[in-house]
Amino acid sequence: MTEREPKERWLHTRISEALEDALKREAQRRRQPVSLFVRNVLEGALDLVEDIVETSIAASRGRRRSTSNGRASDLDDVYGWQELVLNRGAACARCEALLAAGEGAWRGLRERQAPPVFLCAACVERLRQSTHNEEDPA
Repeated sequence: MTEREPKERWLHTRISEALEDALKREAQRRRQPVSLFVRNVLEGALDLVEDIVETSIAASRGRRRSTSNGRASDLDDVYGWQELVLNRGAACARCEALLAAGEGAWRGLRERQAPPVFLCAACVERLRQSTHNEEDPA
């Protein structure tokens, strides 16, 4: 092993017989050693918790940044919006609608490094309408 490779550690814990049986059945179904399956489950659970916490923080930041007219003040430096499909949940920076993984959203593009901001379809449509109304005052 080189110095850069992480050293494997043992973790001992007590679990119920029912949980042990379930873990063994699922590991066998996936054709994986039980220890690898348990490691993957734990890592996946930790990743999920991290995603939930990040989404919650982003949503609360969006609420704090909203101004009295409902527009988020941290969007002033966004020069464009790029459509994408979310890999994890987020919140709309304008209306605070929750955006689920797999949903379409628009990410704000900026020149500076900053946390990502997203808009929902309804807010993008309102932005398009307000832009068209400003261009054509007829």
